[in-house]
Amino acid sequence: MQGLSPLLKRICEYREVLFWLLLLGSWQFLMAPSGKNAVFGATGTAVFLVFAFRNLGRLRGLGLGYASWRPTTRARWLVAGASGFVAGAAVFGIGAASGLSMMLSSDWRLVLLQVTLGPVLEEVVFRGYLFALLKWFFQRLGVNLALDWLTIVTAAVAFALVHLAQPGVSWIQLACITFTGALYGWIRHRSGSTAPAAAAHAVYNLTLYAAAGVVAISASGNAGAG
Repeated sequence: MQGLSPLLKRICEYREVLFWLLLLGSWQFLMAPSGKNAVFGATGTAVFLVFAFRNLGRLRGLGLGYASWRPTTRARWLVAGASGFVAGAAVFGIGAASGLSMMLSSDWRLVLLQVTLGPVLEEVVFRGYLFALLKWFFQRLGVNLALDWLTIVTAAVAFALVHLAQPGVSWIQLACITFTGALYGWIRHRSGSTAPAAAAHAVYNLTLYAAAGVVAISASGNAGAG
């Protein structure tokens, strides 16, 4: 074991490099057309998630200190998960009532991406880097009244505007994305960490897919009965 300690110490010095390599590398493999690459991507995704959550509070280099990838209390994890579930159910209900497409994929690799790596990367960018930058910027402007809410809403609007790049996004969908972005920002603000925000985001996406699956199974059963 003593012979391994220098190696382990060296690995610990490069946690941030491993974080980005596992995240982006798994993403690349997962979206590659080959089935073999998909297996590598799925394995890498599992390894990344274990690594990322084992290193909460330890990633401070390469700018990750601004991303606030930190641990939080069990209660805040529970709130994050419950919030993601409720938001997902509500948005799915709004979409169903409005006759809007949820733009959900049937490709298991894309589904896996949207409930694992995607939420982590998006939250690190929007509720991590952008959140910290906006807070610093508003403080420099001397905007202290409702500073946190201004930061939360501005980051949420930016998050929604980025989704305009997707074809066919409606105003209702844009409003829902802004709402969920504000929810993740509130979780980030209350917990002091982007990790529970990423968890809420992942649960939200998973809830949309689960609800769509339940509706599809129910419709199939009704068609079979008829």
